[in-house]
Amino acid sequence: MGRATEMWERLFGAREQWGWEFTPPAPITVSPEAANPPAAEQVYAPHDYQFRERRSKRAWLGLLGWLALTVVLVVLVGAMAETVSAKIPKVSEVSTTVVLALGVLLAVIHFFRTRRRFSVMKRAYKSHYDRALETYTQAHFAWEQRVKAHNERERDRVDSAMLWQPVKLASRPSRIDVFGGTEDSWASLLTTAGAAQLAGGASILLLDFTSMAIGDDLTLAAAGKGYDVSVRVLPEELGEFALLADLDPHELAEVLAGAMHSLNRTAMAADLRGLHADLISTVAERLTGPVTFRKLSAGLQVLRRVYDAGSDDTLTAEELRKLNSYVDTVGNTDQVRNELIALEGELRGLAKSEGAQAAGEPAGFGTSWPARGLSVIATRTKIERHKRFLDQLVFHRALQELQSRETTGREVIVVAGADQIALEALETMARQARRARIQLVFIVGHLRDDMQKLLGSSGSVSLLMRMGNGDEATTAAEYIGRGFKFVLSQLTEEMGKTFTDGRSGTEGVSVSNSSSRGYSFGGTSSHSFSGDGHGSSSSGSSWSRNSSTSTSRELNWSETRSESEAMSRSEGQTMARVYEFQVEPTTLQSLAPTAYVLVEAAPGGRRVVMGDCNPGIVLLDRVARDALPR
Repeated sequence: MGRATEMWERLFGAREQWGWEFTPPAPITVSPEAANPPAAEQVYAPHDYQFRERRSKRAWLGLLGWLALTVVLVVLVGAMAETVSAKIPKVSEVSTTVVLALGVLLAVIHFFRTRRRFSVMKRAYKSHYDRALETYTQAHFAWEQRVKAHNERERDRVDSAMLWQPVKLASRPSRIDVFGGTEDSWASLLTTAGAAQLAGGASILLLDFTSMAIGDDLTLAAAGKGYDVSVRVLPEELGEFALLADLDPHELAEVLAGAMHSLNRTAMAADLRGLHADLISTVAERLTGPVTFRKLSAGLQVLRRVYDAGSDDTLTAEELRKLNSYVDTVGNTDQVRNELIALEGELRGLAKSEGAQAAGEPAGFGTSWPARGLSVIATRTKIERHKRFLDQLVFHRALQELQSRETTGREVIVVAGADQIALEALETMARQARRARIQLVFIVGHLRDDMQKLLGSSGSVSLLMRMGNGDEATTAAEYIGRGFKFVLSQLTEEMGKTFTDGRSGTEGVSVSNSSSRGYSFGGTSSHSFSGDGHGSSSSGSSWSRNSSTSTSRELNWSETRSESEAMSRSEGQTMARVYEFQVEPTTLQSLAPTAYVLVEAAPGGRRVVMGDCNPGIVLLDRVARDALPR
């Protein structure tokens, strides 16, 4: 099986999808137990382990000590027994033997008791240690196995994870608007999405106004898979494809008037639309048999009074009579003449293409749209003015067919080059498609003027592809939306230094004077008498005066000096909340040809998905068939 055949098999075996979203798996995570290995139980020796170990090692010294003591005791007992040996025979031998036996027995018991105590302690300690070591070894091995198993599962998950998930619509919109892109972008999108639609039993009508044959890949693939395929290229096949068949005069007038109205977007276009409809219905009502562009053009020439019946046999005599009888009723104003010229000029080019085809029973517009399969109607002409009118005519004919067709809800209409159609006409088709439960796809090459009003309209999903124009990319980025984040907006750093220098001085003099004066007075007297009557007396007095004067002088001074220095530093950060594009305009300008940004108002909230509609992705490894649940 060739690669192309395998690609078609996978594309037509898929469910509804609009491309794929690259979803790299989450990075390998470290096991939560990796940083928490099991801890070993700490087994400590008894507190007197070393003491008993030393005693056990020195038990031989204790034995020798006991034996030495026994010998001393034997000697002492023997010496004491010698004093009484004369009275008690053999007391010395018996006593020394008993003492020796007891000493040796006690020495041996002490020796083995000491060794046995340490041996029991050592065995208990070693048994506990061995059990703890075994438990730790088992726990550590189990921990290593769990961590290893977790790492292997993570590697298997990353290695086997699907890298490409199909992009499916969650909101079931009635219209999908594709903005931007190139012919390769649109061809890839049609192939990827169209193959899945056909596989699901849908009927697709592609109106290709791009002149780039964007439906050729899907056409070849669908024909190869056995689906009904119809391709009409206008105006080359107008003779074999009756674009105006199955329309009554009023429907025909509305189709042609709508095409002229969308072509001439002027302030008077609404008034002129009614005039166009009246003129065309007037001609169509007076024609017999199938209405063709040749007959319409000839009928308008009759109303203009320029039809040459001698050299042109397009109209029958009866048709010519009916039209001539209405010439005066139409009127001869400048506006009517100008609109007759405009209508006839647009129809004349289509009439030439129609007349250049071989005669035969042409297929109608309704029969070219199969109940299940693909129908392509493409417009390609060298004259741009004629192509614009033909685009409008085909679009309004499809709109008329949509209004009268019995639908099943599995039909899909794709209008490629929808920016050539007036916004009013596109909105009318969108309403009709929603009423008839038909999915509508508009492919708009440029997001400008009225086409911007389609963004985010009710019941629609937008696919934004590469946009080279900066204004268009900015408009698309604004529609996708902005997100906020906190960024560092200001850094502040302040440094300061202060100095102080102070001096103070004091000086003083103190003088003190003191003086004192004192006086003292005193006197004494004495009398004495004797027995014989004699007596004596004496008296005396004294006084003194003193004075003192003192003077003191004190001089003091002081000087104080103070200096200080201080430094300060402060740093600060300011965070600001900013809004930025979720997708920058430059990103939209540099998208890959088949990449797009899908914006959908899903039930769970607004959804923005980066996708790729390259049909070759289906041949890659690790491409999922069904999208992950959201």
